[in-house]
Amino acid sequence: MDRQLAAALESGSFAHGLRTAIRMRGLTLEQVQHELADRGVTVSSVTLSYWSRGRSQPERVQSIKAVKLLETILDTPSGSLTALLAPPRPRGPRRAHVAVSIDRRRLWDEPHRLDRMMAQMGTLDDERLCLLSVHDRFQLDERRRPARLSITEVLRAQRDRVDRALVIFQGRELGCTPRLTVVRGGWPGRVRTDEKAGFLVAEVMLDRILDRNETAVIECALQYGGQSEPMTDYDRRLPYATRSYLLELEFHPAALPVRCHTTTRPTIEHARRDTGELSLGGAPHAHLALFDVEPGIHGLRWEWD
Repeated sequence: MDRQLAAALESGSFAHGLRTAIRMRGLTLEQVQHELADRGVTVSSVTLSYWSRGRSQPERVQSIKAVKLLETILDTPSGSLTALLAPPRPRGPRRAHVAVSIDRRRLWDEPHRLDRMMAQMGTLDDERLCLLSVHDRFQLDERRRPARLSITEVLRAQRDRVDRALVIFQGRELGCTPRLTVVRGGWPGRVRTDEKAGFLVAEVMLDRILDRNETAVIECALQYGGQSEPMTDYDRRLPYATRSYLLELEFHPAALPVRCHTTTRPTIEHARRDTGELSLGGAPHAHLALFDVEPGIHGLRWEWD
């Protein structure tokens, strides 16, 4: 199999994998549509376009059948495209046009450096684990600097025999990458860092092997050291639609912000947008709680003066 196609199928993104497979086979969407029709499955070229761009995903029985046929038509390994499907999106008119996944590379600064680190670990994906929910708890010290980040994730296996998860962090402005420990759900595996780009990629070896649709809970802690600058924002990068996201900020009582805003942006190419202002009332904490979360970059920013 071509190396570029193999990398796309290992990216964790169904849209990216499908788009690359179609391009590598030199087919148009209309040709793919006709190939499916010849095999008894009707899918419009518009739907195929939406799938390849991440605007929608196959969910119905007939659509899943189409994906399995696409693996034959596009000459990809059996199960390679179906394994990339994200969980079904929430139903309802307000969610009808929400993208269910985006290319991970559109969420990070200098994604080529991240790809290189993950390739060094022999993987370009997260071992087919789907993030169902995540809870970030970020603590700052009296000098307004990061002290500790606790991450709790609920994960579901997308295939059989999954034995590890990946934690990806980028904080170039922090001066140095933090030290990671696994609090529960497993133990540390390999760790790769890129001080220049601020990346940390770490394996968490799960305390049990998961088969498809089984779930696990892991908790990690990032401890900070060195001389970092005062923090003014924190966000979470989500390549897939996620059921819930909770971000808690804990400020030192001697260093409280004057304002705090919720923020979002679809990708790193977009400008960050404030979506609301939180009422702090002198409390040393703030939080952001999201449900049926769209893929993208979500978080909080705060002002000290």
